[in-house]
Amino acid sequence: MCSKSITITSMSSGNIEFLREKWSYWFDSLDVNHDGKITKADVDFTLKQFPVVEGLSEKEGKLADDQIEKWWNTYILRGKHEISKEEFLDDFEKEYAENKTNFLETIKSLFEHISNVIDTDKTKMISLDNYVNSFKTLGHDNEKVLQKAFELYKPSHGTIPIQEYIDDWVVFIANDDQSKPDCVYDVYKNGLL
Repeated sequence: MCSKSITITSMSSGNIEFLREKWSYWFDSLDVNHDGKITKADVDFTLKQFPVVEGLSEKEGKLADDQIEKWWNTYILRGKHEISKEEFLDDFEKEYAENKTNFLETIKSLFEHISNVIDTDKTKMISLDNYVNSFKTLGHDNEKVLQKAFELYKPSHGTIPIQEYIDDWVVFIANDDQSKPDCVYDVYKNGLL
């Protein structure tokens, strides 16, 4: 594990520019077709790719697609047909500023939801294959670069406990303290995504 789980008491009152930088990185990786907005086209790409990349049966693929589509609609698009980067950043900033406790809980739910989907073998561990495949569904195909990114998590025996993986992403999205370890931020800063 590269970072500590955060609690509300460790969230400071605000380095919002640091958070917006991190959210911007994340938006760019979710904008599959790199057109500056997240739309149904980005969602459809992931729905098409995930079952193929994971080698799922038609039934398993349908179940995964239902969960992936629910994730996109609940946490990213939030009832909109498209969202620009500026809207995405502004929405996150507003939610963060209004109620940090609720924001943190939402972010935890967001990453618990998607991590359980990408843990296709249901081991409660994220393997290199899980990691690479999840990013391939977002159009990131350079396996060597993704392997370097995965190594920043310091996996033990080639895997990361799913809760640690979730905690790392929660720190990335919700922690505004630049002095705290943040391996997901390190992945982005090093140009690995």
